[in-house]
Amino acid sequence: MKKLVSLLLTLSVMFILFPGTGQASTVPKILLDGKELASDVEPTIVNNNTLVPISIIAGGLNYQAVWNKDSRTVGIHNNDTQIVLAINDSKALVNGQEVEMGEPARIISGRTMVPLRFVGEQLGLEVSWDNAKKEASLFSKQDGNPLPVTPPNPGDGTETQPSGALNYIALHELDPNTIVIRYSGDIVPNQAFSLTDTDRIVLDLPNTAFADDIYPSFPLNDSKQGSLDIESHEFLQKVRFAPLQGKESTARVVLDLYKPVGYTVTNNPGEITIQLGTELPKPPEEVKEEPVPDKGNNGNNGGKVFKVVIDAGHGDHDSGAVGVNKTKEKDFNLAIALRVKKLLDQEPNIEAYMTRSDDSYLTLDNRAKYANDLKADVFMSIHANSFTKPSANGTETYYSRSDSKALAEVVHKHLIKATGLADRKVKQAGYVVIKKTTMPAILVESGFLSNAGDESVLNQEAVRDRIAAALVAGIKEFLKLS
Repeated sequence: MKKLVSLLLTLSVMFILFPGTGQASTVPKILLDGKELASDVEPTIVNNNTLVPISIIAGGLNYQAVWNKDSRTVGIHNNDTQIVLAINDSKALVNGQEVEMGEPARIISGRTMVPLRFVGEQLGLEVSWDNAKKEASLFSKQDGNPLPVTPPNPGDGTETQPSGALNYIALHELDPNTIVIRYSGDIVPNQAFSLTDTDRIVLDLPNTAFADDIYPSFPLNDSKQGSLDIESHEFLQKVRFAPLQGKESTARVVLDLYKPVGYTVTNNPGEITIQLGTELPKPPEEVKEEPVPDKGNNGNNGGKVFKVVIDAGHGDHDSGAVGVNKTKEKDFNLAIALRVKKLLDQEPNIEAYMTRSDDSYLTLDNRAKYANDLKADVFMSIHANSFTKPSANGTETYYSRSDSKALAEVVHKHLIKATGLADRKVKQAGYVVIKKTTMPAILVESGFLSNAGDESVLNQEAVRDRIAAALVAGIKEFLKLS
């Protein structure tokens, strides 16, 4: 009989501090803004470097962290910075750029340890070391972006009334490796973790109830657990949920897997996404490039001509969302994309390309490959949204990597004025077309076709013209052509 062993994949983070006078024997304390951070593993000092577990970064500070056992790397990121550290390598990748750390990441007593001052300061913290007290102090910088609040952990005795409701769990329509959890109210998830007795990912949501209308999609079994079987997925077998035993105000979501995979969890207002997968699919088929027009040089911006790829989402058999009044998302996306292409063709410093210019279909990987092969400067994927609740409405813009955030913000600024709909803000998510492209890349959701009001607005020709003009204005501002 197979012995079942629950293994919490806990990472550890090592921070380079001010050098002391020698090897310390006392256990150092880690403080955040004067408050000691609890840890499941005692910090220690090795070669004048203080080592702390990842729970202080991922739990205490609520940043995202991923361990890839195949490549033996640790990824840590917030909304602005992504750090990748490899075991026994003193160089790290920070937003794709190689940076010398001095002290390599290493595994000690089965725990992964990486350098502190480097990681802390890269994530926007100020770090100081009191050698007499053996204390490492982390200070959040007062720049209008406070550190995230640490939620109570299951079993810590904290029990409050639910502050949020879980409304919806499903695979994202654009990216089958992304699980979308939508909620109302205020929810701050605990740090997700993996178990390997049977491969699965666990995410606990404190102070969270299940909305009544979630149950038809998740029939309850005798153990009061809801479940959803996933068909023909590379990683995912089933999604389950239930109130956490002994702590009924915490909702637990479990992803049953076929095999261990890397993952990231992103929490945006009203939506949590879990991005699965560290293995890339097979290389997509070649995509023929459109001919490059000779636009000459008008002398603007030093004469540089920028390549911009416009991606009209869905197409052919894949209609995307279907509106209350039967508007097909694929048609809306193409209508906007064609308008954007026409406007960009008038710009002497821009060469515009489209992933599709008719009712055809490209895989998500081929769309990203097309832009990468072109060595494009900007990638924009155009979509309209949908949700099971018809009250959901508004405009939002997504980016995946930190190098795309500025593009998302400037385009969204113009887009929200053009639609006149509710502002759902700029959000981060790992959708394939903006994750696998290598240039600044965004995905825009102009409005919800599942909302009768939004759909009516998006079907107005004048609004579509305004949306296209806004997207072009955002691109030009980002490229410093306006």
